[in-house]
Amino acid sequence: MKPSATSERTNGLASPTATFEEESVTPPSSEPPHVRLVIALEPLLTVLSIVLDLVKVILLGVPLIVREIYTMFVPRPQKDVRGQVALITGGGNGLGRAMAQLFAARGCHLVLVDIDLQAAERTAEELRQQYGVAARAYRVDVSQYEQCRALGEQIERDGAGPVDILINNAGLIMFAFVNDSDVERANSVMDVNMKSHVWMTKVFLDGMIKRKRGHIIGISSMSGMYAFPWGVVYSATKFAVSGFMASLTEQLRIQGLSKSVRTTCVNPYYVTTRKDVIEFLQKPRFAPLTVDEAAREIVKGILRQDIVVTIPRLFGVFTRFMLFFPVPVQQLVRDYLIREYELNNNLHM
Repeated sequence: MKPSATSERTNGLASPTATFEEESVTPPSSEPPHVRLVIALEPLLTVLSIVLDLVKVILLGVPLIVREIYTMFVPRPQKDVRGQVALITGGGNGLGRAMAQLFAARGCHLVLVDIDLQAAERTAEELRQQYGVAARAYRVDVSQYEQCRALGEQIERDGAGPVDILINNAGLIMFAFVNDSDVERANSVMDVNMKSHVWMTKVFLDGMIKRKRGHIIGISSMSGMYAFPWGVVYSATKFAVSGFMASLTEQLRIQGLSKSVRTTCVNPYYVTTRKDVIEFLQKPRFAPLTVDEAAREIVKGILRQDIVVTIPRLFGVFTRFMLFFPVPVQQLVRDYLIREYELNNNLHM
């Protein structure tokens, strides 16, 4: 008996339905069962690893937090800098001069760098006469790398080094909203306030690493932690200094050099270093620091080898605490505690 046409079509060619069903069948996995289990559990293992690392951070971090709180009340002992060489940029006047005197009183030799050579030479002579230390003065535009490099070579030829303590203090101030900023002045502020830290550090860091001894200090500002609306460009440069010092600190740490080459970033409140600062701060909510007050606290922080120094210290704690809150809440603090509107009205009367 002959098969029917339908049977022939079925037996001779796969029907469209049969083809679809055959293609839809998932082939059995070639991975062994234990491998498939590991792949399935991988996300969970990643989460568990992160949790374990977090627990480790908490266990190791709590003693460090307690130690930092303890040092707020019982400061760490100050290191002995007798016979060491400290280089201070902007060392001829103001805050730089005041710090130089404090270091000289501790038997530290000084290299004073300033664009105002006469002021630097006058201060160096005072230090030699009053404290009997070696003190030299150099005229350098620290915003220019070639001049910073030449300074390093000159210090070596003169026998004034090696530099053990580098204090990047040189800086310019500019009070202005960004749209009112003078372009030429703004360029100078950015060059001096930011580039000088990078270039001077680049010149002297290798020697410190080679000798396994050194300390680099960046003088930033509370304006580098707290946005300063009346000096937008100035505040930006100080944020840059804080960022540079934080990155440098981490560079030295991951290189295994943080115990031999130290860093300190200093964030003082307003310091009455110049007439324009005094005139600007007509009626501040909080009284500004005198030059001598600021210098004393800065030098203490350097000698304690603090990584970050804020002056007054509680201002720094408060500023960091405020970062936990949304920006609108921070702006309420500006309005009601710092009274920025009131200060702004006084400035523009």
